[in-house]
Amino acid sequence: MQAVILMAGKGTRWAKYYQGPKQLTPLAGKPVLDHLLDALPSEVTELVFIVGGPHEPTLREYFKSREHNGRPITFIVQKEQLGLAHAFRVAKDIVKGRWLGAVADDIIDPAGLKKLFDHDLSILAFRVPNPSSFGVLVTDENHNLVRAVEKPKEYISDLVWTGQMIMDERFFNIEIEPSARGEYETPDVWMKLMAEGATIKVVEADMWLPINDKDQLMAAEKVLGSATSD
Repeated sequence: MQAVILMAGKGTRWAKYYQGPKQLTPLAGKPVLDHLLDALPSEVTELVFIVGGPHEPTLREYFKSREHNGRPITFIVQKEQLGLAHAFRVAKDIVKGRWLGAVADDIIDPAGLKKLFDHDLSILAFRVPNPSSFGVLVTDENHNLVRAVEKPKEYISDLVWTGQMIMDERFFNIEIEPSARGEYETPDVWMKLMAEGATIKVVEADMWLPINDKDQLMAAEKVLGSATSD
């Protein structure tokens, strides 16, 4: 199975914390991105990196061997940054069958990631106190997705997408309109998939450490550093 990992972007806000791509920021003894790559289960045999922006040369240099832990790496450039759904879709021509999609700069527990593979289509979720900042999810009693909304203005649920999912080729064939933000939103793709009869399982993670500012980086360092010392 291929893993499509997003790492394009300008990283403008992160520049005040680290002079380089956020994905390579040191965290508990290794780059942030390596925590995700080391957590990938054995089902993943090939890596597809979506790159672009000013840090693309640095990322290509870091992975100049074109492999990581025996998994070959393919680079694809996202020329325009038009949202996560658009970023995943640039891999359309080389991804076949079921695939894992993931953002590159958050920390997820490996057990939660592994559980995604138990289902044909699935998304990883976590409960947060500020859901309006994320893609919010509503499920039925069987943990199947019934509604997904990107950054809703009104409270819907405290369950949000962490940025990881198992999809298949149908994801690339869904046509959606850009949101009011001018971006192609992944929740809109899921809603259309379900309208066409797809079932998407929602798996709750035991841990999710988003890395969006210095405080979150320090908090992740404390959690991961403690786990390493145990």
